[in-house]
Amino acid sequence: MSREIYGLLIGVFTLLTVSLPTQIFLLAVAFLSFLMARELERTLRVEGVSVASFFLLISYFYNPALGGILNAVFALIYGYKSWSLDVFFRTMFILFYTAFFPSYLVHLREEGILVLLTLILAIWTNDVLAYYVGKNFGRTPLFPQLSPKKTLEGFTAGLIGGTLVVLLLLKAPLLDKVLIGVITLCAGVAGDYFKSFIKRQVGIKDFSNVLGGHGGFVDRFDALVFSAPVFYLLLRG
Repeated sequence: MSREIYGLLIGVFTLLTVSLPTQIFLLAVAFLSFLMARELERTLRVEGVSVASFFLLISYFYNPALGGILNAVFALIYGYKSWSLDVFFRTMFILFYTAFFPSYLVHLREEGILVLLTLILAIWTNDVLAYYVGKNFGRTPLFPQLSPKKTLEGFTAGLIGGTLVVLLLLKAPLLDKVLIGVITLCAGVAGDYFKSFIKRQVGIKDFSNVLGGHGGFVDRFDALVFSAPVFYLLLRG
């Protein structure tokens, strides 16, 4: 299937999942955490941590302090079993990245379906416009070592488009909406580069090919999970 068809299917499934009751949505996001952790543990060569990510996401959601403590304990267990400081820190990172960040998608769902949809649609609009504008009109690379195909033109188009989505859907004063949109979308772009840095360091194109041209779950949801805490904190602030 083409990238566009995969993208449409991912979008439909995501929107259906968002409409689920909050507690069921929590389990769905915990399963996403598990899938992301599986990809990262294969990439970073740390075995068996993905199951812990499922339960850790739930812990982070209900009590971030407890989640942080359990994250450290799991890292200690896996580091001790392998007697490797490298494994300890890799486990710490995998579990934090795949559990803490996505847990804020559930917090946003508690704020209302429209709030979470605003973030999702803004991030998707940013991704689509950045991809197609950068592909067809991009001339100025941003960070070529991290992602040689991403351009300033694509970034600008994505930022404008995503912010317009926030302006249309979010209920807040105009200036607040502009600031929330710009800062959140910049966080999403940072999340994309964050993932790209890991891929460049280990020498892979995608974390998996389970989603066709979109790569794996980490590739597809990187910007969304990275921006979720930022969006939530800005709304509450």
